[in-house]
Amino acid sequence: MTQPRPGSEPSSRPALIDPYDEGDMRHWAEKLSVTVEQLREAVAQAGPRPEQVGEYLLRMRADDHRVP
Repeated sequence: MTQPRPGSEPSSRPALIDPYDEGDMRHWAEKLSVTVEQLREAVAQAGPRPEQVGEYLLRMRADDHRVP
């Protein structure tokens, strides 16, 4: 029997954030250190890919710290 390569195991979470799945939203909100509402807005603006959502959230945080 062949052993799977490291990193090739199926993930317990899908590659996309499902805004209609409350468990998925709680998981990603905790992982990204945001509220579910902030995550919902980020997914609406950036799409369901975690990488894009993370980049969007970083831009929003940077905007929050900008000096007027």
